[in-house]
Amino acid sequence: MKLIIVEGIPGSGKSSMARFIAIQLERNGYKTRLLHESTLQHPILIEEEITNVVDWRTAFLSNWIKFLEDRKNESDEIIVMESVLFQSPIIKLLHLDIERNFIAEFIEQLYALLAKIDCSLIYLYQSDPSVGIHRMMESRGGEVWLNHTYEKYKDEPYYKNRGQQGKELHLDFLHDYSVIAEVAYSKSNLCSIKIDNTAWEWGKYQNNILKFLNLSHKPDPVISVKELEKFIGIYHNEEMGITIQIEIKNNELIIFNNYILKPRENNKFYLDNISLSLEYIVDNDGEYSALIIFEKDIVGNRNEDGTRFERVT
Repeated sequence: MKLIIVEGIPGSGKSSMARFIAIQLERNGYKTRLLHESTLQHPILIEEEITNVVDWRTAFLSNWIKFLEDRKNESDEIIVMESVLFQSPIIKLLHLDIERNFIAEFIEQLYALLAKIDCSLIYLYQSDPSVGIHRMMESRGGEVWLNHTYEKYKDEPYYKNRGQQGKELHLDFLHDYSVIAEVAYSKSNLCSIKIDNTAWEWGKYQNNILKFLNLSHKPDPVISVKELEKFIGIYHNEEMGITIQIEIKNNELIIFNNYILKPRENNKFYLDNISLSLEYIVDNDGEYSALIIFEKDIVGNRNEDGTRFERVT
């Protein structure tokens, strides 16, 4: 098994880059599995609430050990993950206001596990962390998002120990996160590449990463707007009671109001920032009468074999 991990502060583009890498691996002929942060029943990330730092650390390490043991004989598979080395432990332990060196030392324990396998680390950062932090904040709703996030976490020890100073304290939290991530990266003994994405020049960063991974760039297929029109409609799954509308906006296929469905193949699409890919099903009349959502996620699919949605209009 080979493992590729993408890390960076929240909102730095980890999920989109992880998807890009996974698709490029597939198109270069490799057997690949992508585990987004949003993947349901993630093998590493902890879903239940654990407030004791020792218990949480033990559970997180146990997840890693089991994951590596279960896959030690899968030598032909490349797994791409994000947020499992820096983001998850840093956010959790920083929320608990654990001493900063302890957090970095915990990540070093993870390095020791990963040193036993073929593992590459791709780290997205900003030379001035405030640039990335404010860009992320604005993309997620600005002051409304900041206030919502502060209200969500204000009873965590990090905030309580500082007198719950208000929503701006969450920006301090993110800055502390970026400092810890820098220290953690500096101690990495993995095969790694560090990408300063301050300028947001994704084509350049993607090319650098493809060179690092020794891959050729294989672009998405081009599908005309006329062809895309065949996919629009309302699709429903009776068992889950969920209805999905797919439409065209700005010449692109859209799902969930504003998420762009990008072409994977002529009848297959993906979202680059969350765990969702789908395939359209053709009926006997040559019409796209249904779609199947793959990749286990909270919203559209909780099954290993995907969830089928029938077209109703």
